[in-house]
Amino acid sequence: MVFKELFIYFYMKLTKKEIIGAIVVSVIMLVGCVKTCEHHNEETTPVELTAAQYNVARASALSEDIFKFIALIEGDKGEGTPYFCGAAWTVWYGVTYKPDGTRIKQDDAPISKETGKEWCIYHIENRLVPFFCHFDNRRLTDGQIIGCALFMYNVGAEEVTGYNHLGQKLHDPSKFFCAVNEGKDDDYCVNLMTRYRRSAGKRANGLLKRHWVQGAAYKGILDGENILDLRPEAFYKTKNMGNYYWLDGRRKLIEDNGVYQLRYDDITINTFFNMNLADDGQKSVLSII
Repeated sequence: MVFKELFIYFYMKLTKKEIIGAIVVSVIMLVGCVKTCEHHNEETTPVELTAAQYNVARASALSEDIFKFIALIEGDKGEGTPYFCGAAWTVWYGVTYKPDGTRIKQDDAPISKETGKEWCIYHIENRLVPFFCHFDNRRLTDGQIIGCALFMYNVGAEEVTGYNHLGQKLHDPSKFFCAVNEGKDDDYCVNLMTRYRRSAGKRANGLLKRHWVQGAAYKGILDGENILDLRPEAFYKTKNMGNYYWLDGRRKLIEDNGVYQLRYDDITINTFFNMNLADDGQKSVLSII
């Protein structure tokens, strides 16, 4: 109120010419302020990331969570000495390549678990994360990114996306990649993982069980926190495929258009946690990372 009275008093003391001048100066200052604000906003407003840029950046930020899942799936077997996993010579956490790009060989010297983790993280950040630039049609959720990363870690980023690490087109992308990029239903996408189910020409149930974990990550059922108390690799041990897949009346896996039907109802999810939680004294994901 005091300010208003002073304002009126001030203008009453001015001549008509002085009042007009004051108004003109005020308008000029106001326009200048608006332009300054507009310029400021142009400089400070962050550039909107494309879907591809976002997915790459988010995948990089999730590297540690992806590593936790790899520890759950691969375990820490081998004591750093190369062992044959059925497809390649491997060390800690399923690592089959050194940072320099050469394959692990049978006669390589043992490495420490710390080095194994470094190599695994290096592989995630350099041989998985960059491939998310090809997922360019939509922004993926954290779970979808982790699920895709795990699937690529297993079957190869080149096989999934159809590109090599230089961005050169090799072949048509996988049906899984196309479905994810097009925003298909989560269940439809994860079921497509089951097209990859053979090892040495035979159906590999271990690979199919792995797909359940990858699919659960994709759907957000499993995350970087709720897997920490699970026993590494324990989910492979069940012989009942009904704990992961829908079965028909003859206890056979239901197949539809070349893919099996992964099962994620409440009973299956609760059974998974009950079967795989670590008891006192048992290894857990947390204890091996």
